[in-house]
Amino acid sequence: MKYSHYLVPLCLLFSTYCYSQHYQIEDKYLGDPLFRKIDMNKLEKDCTYPPNYWQLSDSKREEIDKLCPLNNLKFDFQGLYKFIYKEPVIIYNGQDFQLTLSMSEDNEDNDIESGVTIFGGGISLSIVKDNIVKDQVYLANNSIYLSDFGVAYQRYFISPQGEIYTLYLIEVEEGIFPMFWKHYKIDNKKMKFVLQDMLLNVTDGELYQIIYPNQFNVILNKPVTKIDHKKLKSCEDKYDTEQYYSCYIDVYNHYNSRLKQKINLLNKNNNTIKKSYLKLQQKMASSCLELPPPVSGNRGETDPYLSKVMFCLIQNYKQEITNIEKQLAH
Repeated sequence: MKYSHYLVPLCLLFSTYCYSQHYQIEDKYLGDPLFRKIDMNKLEKDCTYPPNYWQLSDSKREEIDKLCPLNNLKFDFQGLYKFIYKEPVIIYNGQDFQLTLSMSEDNEDNDIESGVTIFGGGISLSIVKDNIVKDQVYLANNSIYLSDFGVAYQRYFISPQGEIYTLYLIEVEEGIFPMFWKHYKIDNKKMKFVLQDMLLNVTDGELYQIIYPNQFNVILNKPVTKIDHKKLKSCEDKYDTEQYYSCYIDVYNHYNSRLKQKINLLNKNNNTIKKSYLKLQQKMASSCLELPPPVSGNRGETDPYLSKVMFCLIQNYKQEITNIEKQLAH
């Protein structure tokens, strides 16, 4: 039994080793370090235009633009396409595998050498061994038009430690809005990009933080509102796992709060075994976060994902509340 004290440090040592490799990559491929750590709320605030922005002079608008870090990136994302548009480029050549940057095949006909800007050019990062792609992650693209109201694009950064960060943005008349941030690590043993955490902004004062494998957090920029029974039932009745509604957060908060209350009541009545809300919540989140995450920040992907995860959590909360109520009844 005394050897068990060393098992956790030993496991952590081997786990760290899998992610500890140093990757020497030329600066022209790395992306911008701004995306390594994102404060979504601050970035959105700094990049939102004042109401009279379009009535201001060019010089005044330039002053406002400088306040947004997204307008002051040092990395040339447009120029990146000139390095990779003909064929995949090896940006790291290791003993066991390579990292390559490549562009979507549907952009091969763009005449970059004439100076024409590519729109919608997707860029991917791949782990390649013996000319076989072992895993791939979507890194960036140029402006993709969103109907008539704006454009969307994605940016990235690759750290020397083998960590990859991506940020999906939407640019409209009101400013530039960060929508979807992802953080991966390279597992050089399994040759996989392992998703570590995500931030999803649904543009109505709610930010969702997901830390794998078992944390689902809601960060609100507004006070939590208590939902009445009628509205609760109405929202639950229209629950659609393919569409996200703003009232879902009220339903989630309602059952999350009820679960906490029931656990506290159970622990008061039971002096021997204490139930941990945190451990229980993480256990339930772990099963719900097994759902495949969105590839891009397009609302057509993020809305169904959020809806499915929240539906899963709410169903788990309701079942646990029922179980605790049965225990309290005895």
